[in-house]
Amino acid sequence: MTRRRDPFLQALDSLRRLSEQGAFAPGTPVVIVEEARRLRLSTTPVREALAWLCGEGLIERAPYGGYLAPRMDAALVRDRFAFRLHCLTASLDLIAAVHDRDEPVPSTAAPEQRLAESLDRVVRGTGNQVLAEAFDRVGRQLRPLEAAERRIFRDRDAEAVAILRLSGTGSTPALRQALVAYHQRRMEAAPLLVLDVVGDRRDSPDEDG
Repeated sequence: MTRRRDPFLQALDSLRRLSEQGAFAPGTPVVIVEEARRLRLSTTPVREALAWLCGEGLIERAPYGGYLAPRMDAALVRDRFAFRLHCLTASLDLIAAVHDRDEPVPSTAAPEQRLAESLDRVVRGTGNQVLAEAFDRVGRQLRPLEAAERRIFRDRDAEAVAILRLSGTGSTPALRQALVAYHQRRMEAAPLLVLDVVGDRRDSPDEDG
């Protein structure tokens, strides 16, 4: 007989995925009863999952109780991109060269996904767990912007391919320069990204529990 999945993990995985996809409109309530009904769970694991996601910065506590989708403004978006860039440049300072690490497993994923995997390897290649955790956390917080990035930066795939090529050559100075340009571009476009996300508000989609 198949063992029933842990309700807390079920709620955590579902709510984390929706948060990262930007399914909850910024600043709007995440209603525990509604999410419990959608997932066919009691309210307890849903409440516990939302509390956990507060620690990841994907959900906020409402001032008078309950939970909100994180509010978003241009300054916060700029700071998050700047911090992600800091994690990457610090990682490049800690490793000898990109090509000295293990070769990536060939992937048929989209260029942006392959770039994300490559940058994750750069940070994890330092062996610094604190740096890797910080990089992962800010990456999750930026994930709701991905759809807006695709709409605003039409050359996003070409940009990712160019950085991947630099990563493959092992030229750390060239890779650093490309990563700075990549992040500065998004920092400058932060107001447009926020406006796009706010304008694309939608209700949480139905999802099988």
